[in-house]
Amino acid sequence: MRFCFSCRRITSGKPSYCNHCGRSYDVKRCQRGHANPRGAEVCSECGSRNLSMPQSRGKISLWLLMVFGFILPFVALLIVTLGYMYTFAQALIQNPSGLLPQMLTGLGLGLLWLLWVLVSSALRRLLYRSDSDEKRK
Repeated sequence: MRFCFSCRRITSGKPSYCNHCGRSYDVKRCQRGHANPRGAEVCSECGSRNLSMPQSRGKISLWLLMVFGFILPFVALLIVTLGYMYTFAQALIQNPSGLLPQMLTGLGLGLLWLLWVLVSSALRRLLYRSDSDEKRK
């Protein structure tokens, strides 16, 4: 999965180009797909002058926001949810009549997932808004 800093979208897999804006990731590529440094004017392997446009460089603040705002909360919630599913399955097998505490815990986890979705979408909108404000200047 790759994040494009130009269009602020994620492309699944390990693509050489962004599926949304068509820019290459971190390098310039010729028509044959040879990777070249960002400052290259000519392909170092085949000599082609027709090179792709690389994505814009990411800012450190954007990286930190991605890690602490999206990725870490997602991973933590996923681990807690998987642990909850295991303990719920155990409780379901051992004592099916006493599931109310586990069900309330599941409800709380569901609300945390909802909160994560709302916060991450708000952060994404904030990123798009700040990016469009920078382009207007």
